[in-house]
Amino acid sequence: MSPGEFRPTFHREPPPEAESAVVVDTYDRQLRELAAVRLPGGSDAERRLWIEEFAKDHPGIWVHVPWERKLARILDREEYFEVTTNRNRDKITLVEQRALREKRVGVMGLSVGGEAAVTLAQEHLCGHIVLADFDLLDLSNLNRLQGGFDDLGVGKAVLVARRIARIDPYIDVTVFPDGVTPGNAREFLHGLDLLVEECDHLPMKHDIRELARKLRLNVIFAGDERGFVSVEPYRDHPELPPFHGRIERRQPPRESYPDRLSFLKALAEWLGGWDAISERSRLSLERVGDTLVGYPQLASEARFAAGQVGHVARRLLLGEKLPPFVGHLDLEELLSDARLSRA
Repeated sequence: MSPGEFRPTFHREPPPEAESAVVVDTYDRQLRELAAVRLPGGSDAERRLWIEEFAKDHPGIWVHVPWERKLARILDREEYFEVTTNRNRDKITLVEQRALREKRVGVMGLSVGGEAAVTLAQEHLCGHIVLADFDLLDLSNLNRLQGGFDDLGVGKAVLVARRIARIDPYIDVTVFPDGVTPGNAREFLHGLDLLVEECDHLPMKHDIRELARKLRLNVIFAGDERGFVSVEPYRDHPELPPFHGRIERRQPPRESYPDRLSFLKALAEWLGGWDAISERSRLSLERVGDTLVGYPQLASEARFAAGQVGHVARRLLLGEKLPPFVGHLDLEELLSDARLSRA
């Protein structure tokens, strides 16, 4: 099994190559859920009868997950979609869910972006997701990224693709394991309905927005720092300068900065500037290269950012004309003692 493998295979019968795989057959349980979805007001007897008739012509699909060494039987594509999206309704209506299924979303930068990508897939906000990141999983990443010690050294893009495949193997996933570069940026953006930008390559953060603006492609960026979020709806606002004009000139790459702190301060400009990040983050960043090794990030903040991305993405993908927005939805500020005392 290749460490770059992330695509399951589908079979009407268990395939020979899966002879050594662990078999997971919960098809009866899935059928009971499907019956409940189809007959929400039906009795147990009515549902059992429905299952008996349905199962005659629908034996299910066998999915081989090679990196897990598992073989599982699941519902066919349409029924799987029906059950896995049923609890979204009607926060997302069935008509909306089917429209979202036709969307293609790109996510570049898969630390915070990885959590965002999984959120998009789990809500079924698209039918095709394109993932880009050149980085590999390290042990220190496990403070915020979903993975395990047995995943160390695997590409972050591959890991996110595998997570998505285990949630819904029918979602199409394309991986750019070398990240987005000047040479493949147009290919990466081709056909996208939305871009989620979460990388820390300073020139590319600027360049990809210039290209997205020309293509009238909406962009979302959420940082795991004081609830920062940027909504850049270039579809309806092509006159909007990249990143709301806050980064006036293309910044140089990381290696051009004299030290680590200088680069991190330049990166902080994408989060509102040095004074806009939290006091604890500023204190930590000043110690990077001395007593600390890297940018401070927390799992709770990464998941909060993913929730922000999911909310904005859903509205944009459904055609809502959101205005440009950049700012902080800061829980620490919103839940401060001063605010609570006035409640």
